[in-house]
Amino acid sequence: MRELKSASSIGRTLSIPRTATIEGGIDYPGPLVIEGTVLGDVNCLSLVVAQHGVVEGTIKSESVTVIGEVTGEIFAEELTLKADCLVNADIVHKKLSLETGSFFEGKSRRHATPLQLA
Repeated sequence: MRELKSASSIGRTLSIPRTATIEGGIDYPGPLVIEGTVLGDVNCLSLVVAQHGVVEGTIKSESVTVIGEVTGEIFAEELTLKADCLVNADIVHKKLSLETGSFFEGKSRRHATPLQLA
């Protein structure tokens, strides 16, 4: 399993480009933007799955915004599903926002401390 971790990178945004495919997990202490594909679990401070981004695995993050595709599970304090996103996942959240046109299939559960359940 491939992991990315660097204490000196806290606060710097890590971007996975559209042409990249990562097979394995990402554990990053700062903000993360995924424009490519991640086939594995993602653990970070905040996450944006961009328009062409794909995540197949478990996401654990304080703030998650999905514009692209997610399959698996999402644990987030705040989760926003944007218009045209495709989410086929079970989610545990404190706050959930669904925009008109977003696609969500799975179970949704509100919890006061969702990150502790992951």
